[in-house]
Amino acid sequence: MDCAESKARVCFFGQPPELDAADMHQWMAQFMELVPKGCPRHCSDDTANVDSCQRLGLEDGTIPDERIRASSEGHFNPAAVGRLNGPSYWSPKYCDLVSSSCWIEVDLLQTTRVSGVITHGNKLTWASYLVTEFQVSYKPTPSSNYEYIKENNGDIKLFDGGDVISASTPHTNYFNLAVMASTVRIYLTVYIGKRALRFELIQCPMD
Repeated sequence: MDCAESKARVCFFGQPPELDAADMHQWMAQFMELVPKGCPRHCSDDTANVDSCQRLGLEDGTIPDERIRASSEGHFNPAAVGRLNGPSYWSPKYCDLVSSSCWIEVDLLQTTRVSGVITHGNKLTWASYLVTEFQVSYKPTPSSNYEYIKENNGDIKLFDGGDVISASTPHTNYFNLAVMASTVRIYLTVYIGKRALRFELIQCPMD
């Protein structure tokens, strides 16, 4: 699911509960209890909708610097500073977007359920730096190969990095399905101004 503004809606899939004519209020309560369970997660330009999700340790420093790696690093922008809401950002020294050689990853050490990613760039008075599109891959176990997050049709998923006007505002992307991952890698595909990225992984309650 792309991160886009969505209108409030009621979603329901499957058979409704059996109607109890003697107690319509109870029937409606049962029905409305099922509504949230049938609604897909949506995305947001801020973190207001991820309060129920657990952040996996980039922002608060629980994950140490040595477990954040990148394809290359700018002299003043190493991978270790590419943390959500940090004072700086990661920017690669070398980058070939065509060959997907421009990436940053975090080693979770053990297989962990990951539900999505929060990213943002850097907005200055005179310029904005933002990765506006990216791909995500992961290793299910430390010894396995990387697998891309994909669309339902099998194409590699392209995630929306947000609006360059609000480049410093965290932008949340939920995966259609949570993945079990020991390492998660973000590949830069499109950027504006400068390749600048800060990020966090999230684990949300299971539906």
